[in-house]
Amino acid sequence: MRLKEKTFIRKEGETARIKRRYGVTQTPFDRLSATDAISDEDRDKLQSLPDQTNPRRLHQNIYRLIDDLLNLPGATPDITEDIYQTLSTPISPQKGEDTLVTLSFD
Repeated sequence: MRLKEKTFIRKEGETARIKRRYGVTQTPFDRLSATDAISDEDRDKLQSLPDQTNPRRLHQNIYRLIDDLLNLPGATPDITEDIYQTLSTPISPQKGEDTLVTLSFD
């Protein structure tokens, strides 16, 4: 809800109050759609995304990725490591991997 109007109410002998009136509740997508910030084609593509999303599959993928992260090798017991050396080691991309990421609607 966005603040639409703010009115100061003052009565003699009382503290001043502020009466706030809010506009109609809208999602960020609805507010974006009401402007000319995106084209009609992109708006249609974004509107179709929730229909294409399978919540169960998304949930399974998220938890599979979490399990993959937790299965990565951790610290070895009784061996002291300098974590700054591990953080400063540059990560080189594997053969065939690009380092740039491009996001598009295509």
